Amino acid sequence: FIFRRWKGGSIEPHPTDKALIVNYQLEATVFGEPNNPMLEERKHCQKIIRLRSLNAKTDPATLAREVVEKCDLIHKSQLNDVEQIIFYLKNRKDNSGEYTTDNSHNSNRRLTSVHNSHMRSSARSHTNVAVMTSSTIGMGSGGAISLTTSTTDPVSINNIDEYVELLYEEVAERVRGSAMILQIARNADNLEEMEKNEACLSALSRVLREDWRKCLDLSTNIIYIFFCFSTYTKFHPLIVHYKIGSLCMDVIDYELRRYETMRNELDVRKQPHDSTPLSEKASKDKLNCSTDNFLDIMNEERPKDMEPPRRRIPELKQRPKSGNWSSFHGTVSSSLIKSQILNSSYHEALSVGNGTSCNTNSSASESAYSVDSTAQSNESLDHSDPKVKKEEFDRLNKQLKMFAKKQEQLLRVAFYLLLNMAENVKLEEKMRRKNIVKMLVKALDRQNIDLLMLASTFLKKLSIVGDNKDDMCNLNIVSKLPRLFQNSHSDLVQVTLKLVFNLSFDCAIRRQMIAAGYLPMIIKFINDEKHHATAVKILYHMSLEDKVKSMFTHTECVQMATDAIILNLNVKVDPDLIALCINLSLNHRNAQIMVEGKRLHSLMDRAFKYQDALLMKLLRTLSQHESLQLLYIDYVGDLARILTICDNESFIVECLGILGNLALTDLDYSQILQNFQLIPWIRQLLLPCSRLDDLVLDTIVYLGTCACDELCALLLCRAKVVLSLIELLKAKQEDDEIVLQIIFVFQQILQHESTREYMIKETESPAYLIDLMHDKNEAIRNVCDYCLDIIAISNSEWAKRIKLEKFRNHNSQWLCMVESQQDRETEQDFLENNDADNELDMYLRSEYLNNCDLYNSSNINEHDNDTNSINSNNIGSPSYSRPIST
Repeated sequence: FIFRRWKGGSIEPHPTDKALIVNYQLEATVFGEPNNPMLEERKHCQKIIRLRSLNAKTDPATLAREVVEKCDLIHKSQLNDVEQIIFYLKNRKDNSGEYTTDNSHNSNRRLTSVHNSHMRSSARSHTNVAVMTSSTIGMGSGGAISLTTSTTDPVSINNIDEYVELLYEEVAERVRGSAMILQIARNADNLEEMEKNEACLSALSRVLREDWRKCLDLSTNIIYIFFCFSTYTKFHPLIVHYKIGSLCMDVIDYELRRYETMRNELDVRKQPHDSTPLSEKASKDKLNCSTDNFLDIMNEERPKDMEPPRRRIPELKQRPKSGNWSSFHGTVSSSLIKSQILNSSYHEALSVGNGTSCNTNSSASESAYSVDSTAQSNESLDHSDPKVKKEEFDRLNKQLKMFAKKQEQLLRVAFYLLLNMAENVKLEEKMRRKNIVKMLVKALDRQNIDLLMLASTFLKKLSIVGDNKDDMCNLNIVSKLPRLFQNSHSDLVQVTLKLVFNLSFDCAIRRQMIAAGYLPMIIKFINDEKHHATAVKILYHMSLEDKVKSMFTHTECVQMATDAIILNLNVKVDPDLIALCINLSLNHRNAQIMVEGKRLHSLMDRAFKYQDALLMKLLRTLSQHESLQLLYIDYVGDLARILTICDNESFIVECLGILGNLALTDLDYSQILQNFQLIPWIRQLLLPCSRLDDLVLDTIVYLGTCACDELCALLLCRAKVVLSLIELLKAKQEDDEIVLQIIFVFQQILQHESTREYMIKETESPAYLIDLMHDKNEAIRNVCDYCLDIIAISNSEWAKRIKLEKFRNHNSQWLCMVESQQDRETEQDFLENNDADNELDMYLRSEYLNNCDLYNSSNINEHDNDTNSINSNNIGSPSYSRPIST
């Protein structure tokens, strides 16, 4: 954030006006974090306080108190100084100023009449008009617009009323007046005073509303004036009041459509040179139609940069070099002759009075008509000379480029004003309804770097809104962006990459980016320090797609990202970079590339050195691939040792995860548990509510891996770890994942004959497995069924109970109906029919089975024998892979 403060300074009288000059120092400090300044800058500034009410009858003391109260830059201790300066200004004789004012007032009348006549008598007077050209306006990489205007007289805010009067004159005078007002507005100290001048702002808004189609310079100057106001939030209501934002959007939409029409006209002219030309009739119709539209647009606005000097306009009275009038008309197309006649009439309109201008225009139109008819009569000659057609195309293309350069100034200022106004969410929504996104996407086709950067910045701001993002997707913005981030301008590349990052949150747009070939383009920025962070984030989003993970194997991204982690000199590696590698490591080929060339050793050393949990998570993901698990054998001892000495629980979780993934027959798990004294640590960890659930869960997973070894399973039983698991099962019944992994440990222990009897007779695990047999989680039910089948084969008593419970579960609806009917009988009858010797009463009443013979007893016995034989053959078989809760 930015912290600003100012320090007051000296106060001086204005040398010519009745005003105070307040000197002060502005200090700006940029903080990256609280109490951590990153950048400090100081600037000496001045503020002019004009005393309009100061006259011979003014009380200096009263006025001084009013000035001190209203101006925060003046401290109360400076009240006496202000009073003395006001007293000095009151008694100062401004003879020179009065003389100047009188002279200027008298001379103004003469200058106005003389200048008007001079404008009508000379077509060269437009050189004195202050305009904004491509060489005088520019926007730097920082986004600030700079402007240089040239006028014959110095501009002062005291003469603003005279500049406003120029807005009621001809177009050239309006441009000059608006340029002078713009110079005043570019001084931030004048904005507050201009805000109070309602006549000036009303005149500017009226001229813009009525004449914005007539002159690009005029529109650019006026919009620039309001842009100066838009840079400060306090003036935004003023811009809303005069509806400048809506006007700017109308101007932008019109200018974009105008350029598109002119561009299409040139494309039509270029069409005959293509390898597949249109048919003669279709090409002729399309060319005539587009030419008319082009001339209409050119007639509405002819920038001075596009007007050829008068000496270059051929006169019809001059005989062409060929000596033949028809050949002269044959070498110039009808549209060019029209534009020349229109340009000629434009100069003549400036050099004659109002009365004669109508005649000139009418004669010019008649001349245009006669020349047009002559050109049409020689149309066959036009089409027969490809060299002339190429010269005409090049000439019009050059004119279009000059016009586009000037038009882009207007677009930049208008877009910048809208960007400042978009700070208000409601105004931004109104812009969206008026298709601001479509206009910005169209602007991406331009060549001006500053305009492209501004449009990309605006789109980046709008892209965080879902509706705007959908509009960009529909407008196929993905196809327009590669040209921008492949540009040599680093700031434009940075802004474009941030826009791509915002858009990459959407799955559909992400797929479009992949199809458009973004992946290799973005990977190139990984080694670029300026664009590295944004590029890695974009690649992370792309790596979320499983199909895209395999595409990374054909690039250098995997090697570059892994080496960037290893060679990083900081304690903490960029988390986005590690997250990208974690996603990529899920692909088997990418995982192999990551561990090639002793990279696994380097990654493991760095993880242990800095105890980086995120880096260890990457190593854990790599350990999931069976072909890479043998490479981890050398690090099993280090992983087991770190469990009891490390205080970072997140790091311990990842180490346990790696050990849990290493289900290798070559490992002696019992020796690992004993040598590193992990049994007491595990029992302490399994106490309910003692540690984080993630740490407890990964510990249980590790126990499940260890229990596959018979010696280790026997060690767990003797160390009463199974009893701790049963107590934890009681406390964590609602956590499906913990419950699933605990019963998986039971399954691993039940597979060994040496530990099976202990599980059945010494623990309560069979009873809990029967209860979990009806769980809603399918994975839990499957593991329970497998465990109960083993128990049923090993113990006949539990076999009967399991059989009855399965029957009851399978026929629960029928049993419920029978129980409801039985409840209607008296309690005495129920006691008489009850079998006191039945030990299975807690599970199922035996009379239901005795009174209902559902199956033939012989078939049941045969089925039981078959089941027992099958299960006995499968007990010793290896169990399926570790279950996962769904």
